[in-house]
Amino acid sequence: MLLKQFPGLNNLVPYQTFNLAGDLTAGIVVTFLLLPQSMAYAMIAGVPLSMGLIAGTFPLMIYVLIGSSKYLSVGPASVVSLLAFTGVSGVTGPGSEQFLEMMVFLVLLVGLIQLVLGLLKVGSLLGKVSRAVIGGFISAVAIIIMLNQLSSFLGITLPKYENFLSFIFNLIQNLSDVNVLATSFGIGSMIVLLLFKKRFKVSPGPFIVIVISILAVDFLNLNKMGVDIVGRIPHEFQEIALFIPSSDILITLLPTAIIISFISFFESFSVASTLADKEMEKINPNQELMGLGFANITGSFVGSIPVAGAISRTAVNYQAGARTNLSLVITASFMLLAIFYITPLFYYLPQATLAGIIIFAVWNLVNVKQLKHLLKYEPFDAVIFLMTLFATLVVDVFVGLIIGIALSLWKKR
Repeated sequence: MLLKQFPGLNNLVPYQTFNLAGDLTAGIVVTFLLLPQSMAYAMIAGVPLSMGLIAGTFPLMIYVLIGSSKYLSVGPASVVSLLAFTGVSGVTGPGSEQFLEMMVFLVLLVGLIQLVLGLLKVGSLLGKVSRAVIGGFISAVAIIIMLNQLSSFLGITLPKYENFLSFIFNLIQNLSDVNVLATSFGIGSMIVLLLFKKRFKVSPGPFIVIVISILAVDFLNLNKMGVDIVGRIPHEFQEIALFIPSSDILITLLPTAIIISFISFFESFSVASTLADKEMEKINPNQELMGLGFANITGSFVGSIPVAGAISRTAVNYQAGARTNLSLVITASFMLLAIFYITPLFYYLPQATLAGIIIFAVWNLVNVKQLKHLLKYEPFDAVIFLMTLFATLVVDVFVGLIIGIALSLWKKR
């Protein structure tokens, strides 16, 4: 009965020891990838880096117990982080205590929505929305994420992204203020990441880039020459008071929570089901919704940003030799150790390096191959893709998704 309520335990009890070497290796490798990503995605969400780091610990452990995938690496994700920032910043200014309180409440709201959807067994219905909508939407969000990182990447002050045209105009106006030293860290990081990606199947590039950047800034005192650094990262849990929103704030945040719930499920389920098919296994979409729901509810209690299954980390987990979900427990455990003992070493990490890691990571989310395929074989879906993309970039992320879904439903009528 216990294993039925917690299907993740099926892979852990009893545990076959011959899987340990692969699980241990994969767990450690994913930790080295999750550490920089957690900090980078916290930047996207507009919260302290510690909130990104904690998102890769307890929420992941809870997912292990309830989720049905052996490989899905649940934690902070780029698209979800931007959606969370967009939703909360529409209510209050980033950096304030109220911003953090509403971010944590949003995480709780996302978790509750996913849990209810899972209990109502609507997971299979969510997967029926056209992939052209998701492809266009995620492509647009990836572009927005990259544009938002240009401020740190170039060492200049830019307003947060509101729409494509106004952002490009502001960028052109401020190009004369580019900090060449900071930009060199961003460009150098991306070159190193590209070289490592071509040479290694499972790239240690992000971790190596971080180490080199920290050493360079520390020994050469580059932080005194205009290179912005991360500074102190708290290695204790973020203390955020319980926030009970007014009905107006709840109504304002609800669309964001619904969209995050949907996008995080779709991203998670797509990669989990792909790997399950390779291993001749089955993934229960409703169980996945409940696993993500409980992971986000847990995240709200420990003060994290919203979590989802990350495509890149899940693929790395599988390629590095993971055989069971013990690899995920190992990753979460090493993340906890890193928060308490390793984060002080990140003090001199340049923000331009983190920006370079983010841009490199989300570049592949721009689905050019999918668009080419649609233009050749499914022209109406290509229109849906492009309409969703342009509406998201030029008007608003939520309007873009709604337009895409409306076109998708109109096609199927």
